[in-house]
Amino acid sequence: MPRFALAVLLAAALSAEAAAQKKEEPRIPANTFFKSQQANQYLARDRLIGSSVVDKDGQALGTIDDLIIGSNGQVEGVILGVGGYFGWGEKKIGVRMGALRVTTSEGRTTITFPNATKEMLAAVEAYQRASPAPKK
Repeated sequence: MPRFALAVLLAAALSAEAAAQKKEEPRIPANTFFKSQQANQYLARDRLIGSSVVDKDGQALGTIDDLIIGSNGQVEGVILGVGGYFGWGEKKIGVRMGALRVTTSEGRTTITFPNATKEMLAAVEAYQRASPAPKK
């Protein structure tokens, strides 16, 4: 029994010594992380991806499926799924951001493609990827 008590005391002493040694906080580089969303920022999933795009008369044209990001890290356009029925027979087309109007009113975002018609979108060629989608 005395050996057990000695082992317990030794373990407690080592544990107290380890707790007394303060862990060094990791160095966090400046201008690397966001702490919170700013008033002039929005998240793509909240306002763009999955959103309906309408024409100038408010008629649905398609849904934004993805974003096109340029080499400078800026959003250059969107992949718009058009045509089809509940995703069947849908065609993916690339649309430049400058062709879309994104507005927010009373917390609701509306994405308008004012110069588009369903006939024009049907005539546009499907967006071609440079390589297959990477596996996740």
